[in-house]
Parts: sequence; C-alpha cells; structure tokens
Amino acid sequence: MKKSHRKRDFVLLIAGILIISIVILYFLSWSSALLKMDKAIDGEVRPVRYEGKHYRYNEDLINILCLGIDHSNALDQEVLPGDRGQSDAIFLISLNAKTRQMKILNIPRDLMMPINIYDSKGNFFTKRTMQLTLQYAYGNDGDDSCKKTAGLISTLLLDIPIHRYCAVNFNAVPVLNDAVGGVTLQMDSEHVDVELQKLSPMFAPGNTVHLMGERCFEYLHVRDIHTYASCEERAERQKVYIKEYIEAVKKKAKEDPRLLFKLYSILDENMTTDIGKLELLSLPFYLDELDFEASIISIEGKRIQGEIHEEFYANDEELERLVVETFYTLSDE
Repeated sequence: MKKSHRKRDFVLLIAGILIISIVILYFLSWSSALLKMDKAIDGEVRPVRYEGKHYRYNEDLINILCLGIDHSNALDQEVLPGDRGQSDAIFLISLNAKTRQMKILNIPRDLMMPINIYDSKGNFFTKRTMQLTLQYAYGNDGDDSCKKTAGLISTLLLDIPIHRYCAVNFNAVPVLNDAVGGVTLQMDSEHVDVELQKLSPMFAPGNTVHLMGERCFEYLHVRDIHTYASCEERAERQKVYIKEYIEAVKKKAKEDPRLLFKLYSILDENMTTDIGKLELLSLPFYLDELDFEASIISIEGKRIQGEIHEEFYANDEELERLVVETFYTLSDE
C-alpha cells in the first residue's frame, strides 16, 4: 500500500523535474514557427464563443505534454499493448513564445473519459470510459503511447494542438536532483508532517535543509495518510521544491554550460520524447530571459471512490472556462 501511494504522489515533483530537464531544454532554442511545422498532435482547434464574446486560439503558445510513468523498465522495451505502464503524472506545459511566460496544467490521472482499447496485435478494439492514466498502456511503443495520450488530452481541451511530448519514468528523479548539487530550502515554520519529522530531525519546522538522494525522496513523498488534508500540505512542499530546483538549475548552468546536456543524458535512458538534443545548443544564452514564475493550474471537478479505483469527473463548465482563459485570446472580429 505504501509503495502504491509513493508512486502515485509524484505529481508536482515530476512537473518540476520535467519543466527544467526537458521543457526549457529546447523551448528557447527553436523558433515558434519551426515548432508549429511539426506537431505531435495537430488538433482541430476552432474559434469559440464564450459568455457572449468571440475567442480564437492563441498561436503564440507552444504546448508540451509531460508524463511521469510508473514503470521501472526502459520505456522503449517491447511489451504487449496494455502492459506498458501508466501515466501517473500528467502535465501540459504551455509556453508563450512572445511573453516567455509558462503555465502548467495539472491533469488528474483519474480523470474519466473514453479510452481507446487495443488488442494484443495493436489493432483498435473498442472504447471504454476509464481513467486517463490507462491510455498510455495501450501504445505499440513509447512514442505511440505518448501520441495516444496526447490525442486524448487534445480532445479534452477543445482540440488544441500539442507540439511536443516526453515521458519519463521515476528512476530518473533522485539522479536529476543530485546532478544540480541538490536543493536547499526552508521547512515550513509552523507545521511539518509528523511522519516526515520522524525520519530525521533535519525536517523540523523552520529548519533550512539541503536535499540529496533519499532525503529528497522523503521530503517530496512522505505524508501521514491518517491526517486529513496531509496531501495538500505535501503539495505545498512540492511547490517549494519546484521553485528552488529551478533556481538551482539556473545557478549551476552558469557555472557549468554542459549541465543541460548532462541532465538530458541522465534522462536519455529513462525517457521517450520527440525533443532533440541539438535543440539545446543556444539555450544557455536565454536561460535568464525565461519567466519561471510558472502558474500551476488544475482542472476542477468531483472525485469519487469507484468500485475499485478513484474516479475524477471534470466540471464541464469550469473546464471550458479554463481552456478559454489559458489557450485562447479575444478575437479581433
């Protein structure tokens, strides 16, 4: 049971790791025009009318799907459809090529929607309403799994295009942390999860801690499952970690221009992506220009306990509002 909780709770951590180790690895080194020529998912985006006003899709946006996979094997290993693992962390990162701002949409893994089911030969079999996390399992290979998941997410978000994708398994997380020399941050001054404090006195309220290896893992995952809303407290810790990890990468990259290539190499064995390594070449000149004050946004809805697993049902009205506000702009017409 504990292992299951630990895997499922990588959510905000994966966002931080992927934002730094993948998304910024390529965004600024390619023009938006080039990126738009070769999309993972084209989408069929169209103008919308919302609350009496006309909106069009914001063409300045570059959307990258980031997945955290709960599979310990190599992501390119040959397996039967249905056995490739699940996407326990699902994020769509949207970068504005004009303003250099970034928004991160956290998509619940348990979001219920029609999933495409395939047989053992990879042929389409049927559709079934299931958790979104399961779609990744039905790809013929890692790239196909990413594209199938990206297709569903595009459909969910009014058919917006998705330009790039990456999937990383969880083996890479502690290594990526240590590659930047670890992360220094301050514990909450008033409250720290009881279970976390039991592991080490360094996690006492108000302490300044330097996270390396297993301590990083503990900080990001441990919580008292018997305490109400402990997952929210942990989520706040993870947000702090993301911010400080970003700063650690920026600082380390100035000292070592090869850092980003090292991070990419670490990820290489644990990653499936259509982001090319050569796209890193001009990045060091732009790191300081990117606005890292990322806005993490979530889909509102209702979570219930299904017969076996939790099920999340999006609030359709709120989802439409979120999509329009995030991916659209007022039309001149």
